Amino acid sequence: MSRSAPILTSDVLELPDSLEAVDAHFRAQGWTDGLPIVPPTEARVAAMLQGIDADPDHVVGRSRRCGREATVEKIAINAVMAGARRR
Repeated sequence: MSRSAPILTSDVLELPDSLEAVDAHFRAQGWTDGLPIVPPTEARVAAMLQGIDADPDHVVGRSRRCGREATVEKIAINAVMAGARRR
């Protein structure tokens, strides 16, 4: 049985279609630890969420560093950026 595509609620950035441009933007914002990132496109995040049996807006916890909510969607976005693959 195939699950329907999740509705994503995170902000979408419009950046040039190149790994270098995305990496440079994320570095400039201080959003990376210096390792290369995989751009977290809507399609990649939706594919990652297909392997998770939870709503994308389900809150898993809070970041100790900034106090923001860690939702299933945000964790999937970070997994994509780190190069994780859906099982």
